[in-house]
Amino acid sequence: MKKYTINSVPIFLLLTLFSCNRKDKVTSEDATLISTTVSITQPTRQNLVEYIHLNGVSVFQKRDNLRSTVTGYIRALKFRQGDKIKNGEIFCLVGTKEQEALKNLALTDTSLLKFKRPISIISNVSGIISNIALLEGDYVSEGDIIATVSEPQSLIIQVNVPYEYNQLVSEGKKCEVLLPDGKVIQSIITGKLPIVEINSQSQTYFLRVPNESLPENLNVTILISKNQRENALCISTTAIQTDEMQKNYWLMKVVNGSIARKIAIETGLQNDSITEIISKNITINDTIITDGAYGLEDSTLIQYKK
Repeated sequence: MKKYTINSVPIFLLLTLFSCNRKDKVTSEDATLISTTVSITQPTRQNLVEYIHLNGVSVFQKRDNLRSTVTGYIRALKFRQGDKIKNGEIFCLVGTKEQEALKNLALTDTSLLKFKRPISIISNVSGIISNIALLEGDYVSEGDIIATVSEPQSLIIQVNVPYEYNQLVSEGKKCEVLLPDGKVIQSIITGKLPIVEINSQSQTYFLRVPNESLPENLNVTILISKNQRENALCISTTAIQTDEMQKNYWLMKVVNGSIARKIAIETGLQNDSITEIISKNITINDTIITDGAYGLEDSTLIQYKK
């Protein structure tokens, strides 16, 4: 009888290789499944300015009231609210009862013709008619206000500054005026009132914007520099994480291309979107997580958004 010998070594090797390949495949798939998708950025060095933000409102300082110089009825009123009027221009006419009575007499006595003409109400300033109190045909007494003319050149920005900032705000201080449409106007503080509002403990300051045509009562934001730093190490504010008490701050730094490490930092100056970071363990060459950093544990496996 012939005996056959089965060579078991190759079979064992095949099983071993198949098992290893299968294990590597599972590990790779599992790693993909448990990794967190994030967005990344890098720190930069730049000059950083920190501002205090204050609320302001546009105000016309000069208004001229057009008053009637006689008692009578308004005639020939051609202006409307919002119209422009020039200095010396006739706003309206006012006819008196005496003039009405002299109409018939003037037909026989020509010397009375000059007395039957209505009285002209003349503007003493150039500006915009912001209010008309009476209409054509209305009765008016001597001294009554007929209309109000606002002078656009007198437009200022009024801002109430908490007294705690009195060392930062002074006459001649440069500042920025941020309009609701996003436009930024460079301005200078030109004056203040020598009184503090009793409830809010704030002081009123004035800014001029002579080259701008703004409406009255426009709410704006005033930016006044508080601190500044040159060549500061900065990062997007969205990348900074903190605890509930906002006492401890950290960044999630990417190491080895796929591991998120928690790096403690201190924060410095801050503007709307950029914050200065202070740390010996962060450089401008590091990769920092922005979106997706919230709630990440130290040494979490991550992958980048495509």
